[in-house]
Amino acid sequence: MKMKDLQGLSMPDLQKKLKDSRQELFNLRFQMATGQLQNHRQIRHVREDLAQILTTIHLTERNPELAVAPEAPAPRARRRRAGEDKA
Repeated sequence: MKMKDLQGLSMPDLQKKLKDSRQELFNLRFQMATGQLQNHRQIRHVREDLAQILTTIHLTERNPELAVAPEAPAPRARRRRAGEDKA
């Protein structure tokens, strides 16, 4: 999950993703305890996603203007060197 994707979501959507991620982490931990988990790295990925969601929520709460991802500045026209043609 990318931070840019998360920054474009509304607060209710972020709360839903947070709840889903916590439930998924619980299920993975339960599977690991019962010996059913095949890929242990799934837990790490879910924890990273969870941290990104929480970071986005806290940043949005602190500064609502940052809730929308900032747009990239428009490219500036390049200056021509002396002696270059306008071809």
